[in-house]
Amino acid sequence: MSEQDQQHIQHPADDILNAFDLEKFLHILRKSIVWMVLFITVCVSLAYVYVRYTKPLYESTSVLKLDFESEASTLGLTNTVNTFENELSGEIELLKSKLFFSKVIDAVGLDVSYHFYGRYLTDERYGNNPFEVKFKLINPALYDLPIDLEIKSEDRFNLTYNKGGQEFAEEYKFGQRIVTDDFIFVIEKTTFFNFSEVQGTYYFTINSRDALINYFEKNVQVQPENFKAKTIRISLSDYNRYKARELMTAIDTLYLDYTKSAKNQAVEQKINFLNVQIHQTEEKLEDFEDYFEEFIIDNRTLSLENDLQISFAKLDMLDSMRLKLQMRLESLESVQSQFESSDTIIIHAIHGGIPEDLITTIQEYQELLYERKIKSFSYKENTQVMQQMDVQIGEMRRKLNMLISEHRKYLRQRLADLQRQSADVEKQFVEFPSMITNYDKTRRFYTLQEEYLMSLWKSKMEMEITKAGTVTNFVILSPASLPGSPIKPQPIMIYGVAVSLGFVISLMFLLIRYLLHNSITSLRELEKLVNVPVLGTVPKYIKQKLPLTRLVIKPGSKSPISEALRTIRTNMEFLNGAKSNKTILTVTSTISGEGKTFIAVNLGAIIAFSKQRVCIVDLDMRKPKIHLAFGDEPRQQGMSTLLIGKNTLDECINNTEVENLDYIAAGPNPPNPSELILNKEYDEILNELKERYDLIILDTPPVGLVTDAVLSMKKSDLQIYTVRADYSKRSFVKSIENLQRINQFKHLTVIFNAVESSGKGYGYGYGYGYGYGYGYYEESGK
Repeated sequence: MSEQDQQHIQHPADDILNAFDLEKFLHILRKSIVWMVLFITVCVSLAYVYVRYTKPLYESTSVLKLDFESEASTLGLTNTVNTFENELSGEIELLKSKLFFSKVIDAVGLDVSYHFYGRYLTDERYGNNPFEVKFKLINPALYDLPIDLEIKSEDRFNLTYNKGGQEFAEEYKFGQRIVTDDFIFVIEKTTFFNFSEVQGTYYFTINSRDALINYFEKNVQVQPENFKAKTIRISLSDYNRYKARELMTAIDTLYLDYTKSAKNQAVEQKINFLNVQIHQTEEKLEDFEDYFEEFIIDNRTLSLENDLQISFAKLDMLDSMRLKLQMRLESLESVQSQFESSDTIIIHAIHGGIPEDLITTIQEYQELLYERKIKSFSYKENTQVMQQMDVQIGEMRRKLNMLISEHRKYLRQRLADLQRQSADVEKQFVEFPSMITNYDKTRRFYTLQEEYLMSLWKSKMEMEITKAGTVTNFVILSPASLPGSPIKPQPIMIYGVAVSLGFVISLMFLLIRYLLHNSITSLRELEKLVNVPVLGTVPKYIKQKLPLTRLVIKPGSKSPISEALRTIRTNMEFLNGAKSNKTILTVTSTISGEGKTFIAVNLGAIIAFSKQRVCIVDLDMRKPKIHLAFGDEPRQQGMSTLLIGKNTLDECINNTEVENLDYIAAGPNPPNPSELILNKEYDEILNELKERYDLIILDTPPVGLVTDAVLSMKKSDLQIYTVRADYSKRSFVKSIENLQRINQFKHLTVIFNAVESSGKGYGYGYGYGYGYGYGYYEESGK
């Protein structure tokens, strides 16, 4: 058979090591029940502390029904479900937006928040604060910082605040104007101020806009309530139930107003556009009216057509007047020509228009000429009468010449004036067509602007009527509620979670102990793990705690340990068979603390009670214990001195209080125990002991730590391997299998030690550890 096959056959416990062991689990459960109860108690206690000292959080909720209308969906052009989801998502984002929260902040008075320092928790005073703060902050660093106010009396209080790590405190009076470098405060009492009820320390906080927006973003939740019903649920949580309801009401109201204003937004934009157009049109009409006024003033007319006809008549009249003046001027020039050429002046009918005064003067001049001519017939030229006549004629002639000149000048001036007037009228006449065209064009534009203005006013009136009749389709199905009980903490849920958490922790603790627990706990488990016979089980000694190994068996004892050892004694006889009564028994274990010395001493006593001579040999020369089991002091004679020939066998044998039971102590600690056992003196000592005793029990060192035990086991007839319940590790079975496989021990057996009285192998916990293995080579006194 191959070594691999042998390992497979000799390791049936490999699968068992990984299997679930119900007995082991129940055993660990019984050992852990106190810890589990402790864990649950601690969790419940922590839950109580949390519930007792956690500030209750309240939530106010409302349900809104949304009614979206879409022309595209009405015509079946889009997916109505997706459209509604998009619109619903948009409304939710609107309700959670900073823009909307800013409108809420503007509508509610949250500039200052008031709090009262309680014994364990702080309480926000909302709507019932005993004082009110009117403020003007100079230092923005004081925003969102608590400012303590301690009410000292009916009229006075202490104000304390911290700035830059420095504390400022001062006493003031209610209603006093407090002016500092950081702020200006006026703190007044409210109707809720009652000194006997409001004594204590408060603090107030001047909230910044960002802090308020963060508050709403943190505490407002918006989520769909029912897609089919097109409803959404809005909730606001706060430590003050009344504040939560009022803020929730403000959110609902502002949201409805906002949706109404959103529906009117297009109408308002149109009205604004109409207002702009009306204003611009009115300005244009004013410009046109200014033009008409200036035109009337400049042209002094209200009708260009009438002015055109007047201009025609005026031209005719000016031309006629010019013609007449020209004829008068020609007649006057003809008269002047006659006057200059001869003394006789003949005025013809063609000479019309000569002034009467000139005609009169001419007639007088002609009469003087005629009179002179008459007198010339009577008088000579040099007579005084003729001279006087000449003088009169000369003066008349000058007068006539002057009149003619003046009339000619006057006529020419009048003619020039008429010529200028005629030119002006002709010029104006030429401009009349363009003036009429521009005037008519301007008049048409003015009429169009007037009509446009009237249409704008009519449209604006229609828009105003539409705006006045706008109603929102959104409805508040459930108004903001006043919270009755807090949403946090919830005692029932918290205690339930605490118990569950304690149970989970306990279960995890139990599972961890189960996974980490690799000790052998029951006889059934031991029988599954080892492939050698189990010689018997020894119950746990529970009368008292034994700090050291002791002989606990008394003659005639009927204790469970005595009966168990008697059973082991009987089983030993079956194993020994028909051999000689002289038997060498080796008792060993994997590590110290498994009870091999206890088994060796008490088993030896039980056998000695049956009238057999028994000698117990302490071969554990590194940490001897046999003498301690019998209550003796350390011996200076023992196996170590016997093996080196320093003492004889008789000097080393020690009698005990039990008849037929002797023991040989280990003696002083030698530096080379293994080499001493290999000597031939060891065989000689065993042979000599077999001659004197019926049973020699060899108490060897732990086989898992040193090789001394294997050497002694090879020289023995029966090998007993001690396994201690709930102490020996499951991996120790490897040592038993290795002993059987390598050394081919045919009478290797196992004793299951320290089994609880129930017989299930429970009762021992941790605590022994591997102290023997790690300190085996140390001195016993250390």
